[in-house]
Amino acid sequence: MTKEEKTIQNKEEEKVEKPQINVKKEEEQSEEKKTSEQELAELRDTYLRLRADFENYRKRKEEELVSAREKAIVRFVCDLLPSIDNFEMSLGMTENTKMFIRGVEMIHKNLIDTLKANHFSEYVPEIGEVFDPYRHDPVLIEAKGSEEAGKILGVLQKGFMHKDIVVRPARVQVAKIKEENDKNNKEENIVEEN
Repeated sequence: MTKEEKTIQNKEEEKVEKPQINVKKEEEQSEEKKTSEQELAELRDTYLRLRADFENYRKRKEEELVSAREKAIVRFVCDLLPSIDNFEMSLGMTENTKMFIRGVEMIHKNLIDTLKANHFSEYVPEIGEVFDPYRHDPVLIEAKGSEEAGKILGVLQKGFMHKDIVVRPARVQVAKIKEENDKNNKEENIVEEN
């Protein structure tokens, strides 16, 4: 064979081999594609399962929260029922003043005990205590000397706390500094009236 024939023959052999290589590559790519599709399907399935599990968990927690709230309300109302019973007994004894007063005292005690059992407490500030806007509600403000300014002069209504949280601030009378302008204004008003 001549060189030219050998070259032609080599080229024909290469042509025959190349399609086989391409077929192998296509088969490998096809297998990789199938594997990728399977992995993607598995990941999608895992995602959907996790999403469903989370959704079930969320619903279950919501139901538990609603149930816990309802149980707390029922427990609190059950604690109040003896007070209602005492009210009814007291109302039936309006003819006997001593028994009526005793019934009202029992109701008050039951209600306070119920509050204490649920971690509520009364808060009564002391006279002379420094005014605290977080725990006191100033209902009356009276002008006094500078040494009494900012202090509580009287308690009009006690407050209530739940653990460390103020539920209702105590309603108090507070002292403020007597201003000279107030005296002058009053004197001017008196002079103008005359």
